[in-house]
Amino acid sequence: MLHSFPLCAPLYRPAFLRLAALVWLACACSHALADERRVLVLYSLGADSSSAWQRLVHKGLYQELERSNQGGTPAIFEERFDANRVGEDKSQEGMAPYLATKYADVKFDAIVTENFVAARFLASHPELFAGVPRHYVNHGRERWQPRDGLAYEVTSDFERAIGVIPLVAPEVRHIAIVGDKTARCRLWLDRIRSITPRFPRIRFEIWDDGDVNELRLRAARLDRSSAIFMLAALRGEGSARIQPRELALQISAASKAPLFTHSESLVMPGVVGGYVVSGEAVGRMMARLLLGQPAMTSQVEGYYFDYPTARRAGLRNIPPEAVILNRPHNVWELYRWQILTAGALIVLQGMLITALVLSLRSRRRAMSELACERSSLEDRILQRTLELLQANRKLEALATTDPLTGIANRRKMTEQIAQELERARRFHHPLALLMVDIDHFKRINDSYGHEVGDQAIIQTATLLTASLRAVDMVARFGGEEFVLLMPETHIAVATHAAERLREQAAGLRLCTESGVEVQLTISIGVAAADPHGAPDTPSSLLVRSDKALYRAKKEGRNRVVQF
Repeated sequence: MLHSFPLCAPLYRPAFLRLAALVWLACACSHALADERRVLVLYSLGADSSSAWQRLVHKGLYQELERSNQGGTPAIFEERFDANRVGEDKSQEGMAPYLATKYADVKFDAIVTENFVAARFLASHPELFAGVPRHYVNHGRERWQPRDGLAYEVTSDFERAIGVIPLVAPEVRHIAIVGDKTARCRLWLDRIRSITPRFPRIRFEIWDDGDVNELRLRAARLDRSSAIFMLAALRGEGSARIQPRELALQISAASKAPLFTHSESLVMPGVVGGYVVSGEAVGRMMARLLLGQPAMTSQVEGYYFDYPTARRAGLRNIPPEAVILNRPHNVWELYRWQILTAGALIVLQGMLITALVLSLRSRRRAMSELACERSSLEDRILQRTLELLQANRKLEALATTDPLTGIANRRKMTEQIAQELERARRFHHPLALLMVDIDHFKRINDSYGHEVGDQAIIQTATLLTASLRAVDMVARFGGEEFVLLMPETHIAVATHAAERLREQAAGLRLCTESGVEVQLTISIGVAAADPHGAPDTPSSLLVRSDKALYRAKKEGRNRVVQF
């Protein structure tokens, strides 16, 4: 088309070139948007706050995405099974219809699972997201190859994990292996049994039974000629389950023997470390899969040691390539000029004191008393500083917590909405918000008294809190009004959840002093942020949900209205 313009018309050529450039730029932008990768990541163990392993994986994944030199970060959708908190079976209940409904309108380019719960769930539901490439990371099955995707099993090199113990602690002649009766742990124990003949000078003992108290008693009988090798094992105590980190801390506190492990999530003060599988390395491997790059399964293990624990255990011959955690900073490098200045001042002070002592011997006692007073004053200042820090922490908690219900207040919720809006814009996640109001609350207060009114607020807060996922947040926004923030949730799913809350609230009953039962109902307004539209603010999102709530009130109450 450019060559169809005559050479005798040069005045038209620059305008045409600018128009062609704009058309090309628009096409390139639309093509880039169309090619944006959408990836679903399924985590097995729950939120980062409840699982040290999940926190390490999440950290490594996002560090690798930020470090990548590729054109852009894919749109990542994350779901968690929360197996640590509710158990493997319960965490999978209802997940299939939930995922199918939530992502019915999302076309994924890949699905990545982390750990065995998410992997087994996805493998057992081939109808979910049919045709989407699947990547099973750290799936927990030996030599397993799925029919509908690729498997990336992360296996511990137990020969090196066990072999590092006599290397760094040559006096060890006995190793106790702490495991449990789960299928995954039995597989690990079989692998360890197969390599124990390679260490003829060491006697091995398997501890895969007994409760926490029995393990502590066994560990207490060990001395420095023994070592404990801690697998990522669980134990029951009453009706609850002790997680691996807590179990490791209890065993290390009871024993003089050094505690080694094969998982980075267990390397902490009290656990020496060893040759471990790195959660951050697994996260980096997952990030490469999200970016469409080949996974590097051979780079997920390495030597990790906790500095204070290794030093207390007297370890030596630690491999030079080992990662040393919790090492104290070099004081000289951090405070070189402060030390030099303080040294000069000390020297000058010494000279002055010497001159004073030589010339004024009679004042030695007064100077000594002054030094003692200064030391006492510093102690008092330090004590007051600590008390002030504790008071500030209490004030912060009071400033962000509703005193009646114990949940977050308006200030805390407004801050959380701003953070989630920023995250939704960054990763193109949906975000929904529910505004909940107790119907006829003033009539309840006027008819039955403020104690019944407070009971209504507390029961409503308890109902909303019991329905939360790990990523959700509820707050009392004022009076009888509550706000429920639902990250990574489309408005249709949020509306369905609101209907369920409304039905559950209708079953609540308040008992007055006269024995009268008062029925509660709630009205809910639902709004959502658009990650692809104009940037939202906490105020604009709250205004939309408030308008929806106003419509619900106007249309008769006890209903859900979507903005």
